[in-house]
Parts: sequence; C-alpha cells; structure tokens
Amino acid sequence: MDNINGTQNEQFTAGKYNALLIVVGWICAVLSLVIYPFIFGLVGVVTGVLASKGGSKTGLYVIVTSIVLMGIGLIFGDVIRNYLRMYLGI
Repeated sequence: MDNINGTQNEQFTAGKYNALLIVVGWICAVLSLVIYPFIFGLVGVVTGVLASKGGSKTGLYVIVTSIVLMGIGLIFGDVIRNYLRMYLGI
C-alpha cells in the first residue's frame, strides 16, 4: 500500500517538474526573439530535452520552437527590438 501511494506522489512531483520545464522552455524560446538569442534559445532546447526525457511529448515542440525562434532572433533581432521600442516604448 505504501509503495502505491509513494509512486503516485512521485509521479505527481515528476509531472510538476515537467510542467515547470515546459513553461521555462516556452518563455526562453520567446525571449530568444528579443534578447540574447543564442543563450535563451539554448536554454529552451535544454529544457525541452529534459522535459522529453521526463516523458513529456510537449518537450519536442519546445525544442523545435526554441531552435526556430533562436534563428529568427539571430537574424532579425535588431529589427524586432527596434519595432518594440518604437511601438511599445520599451
């Protein structure tokens, strides 16, 4: 009995950990468009890989999105920053 309850608690904790990794990965992917594309894109990829190893299929989407947005950020980062400064006042 104790093993069943312990296993459920471990799965719940692992699910929360994977959810945290996925959220951090999405945030880093979006931030890679604007600031430090290589660093935030790499962090997004790493969190996606860790989430995938934890059993989440969403981790693959985080990996692909981080790579694509990192590339866009590297190429068009200055244009995006100037647009945000002009229209949002950042």
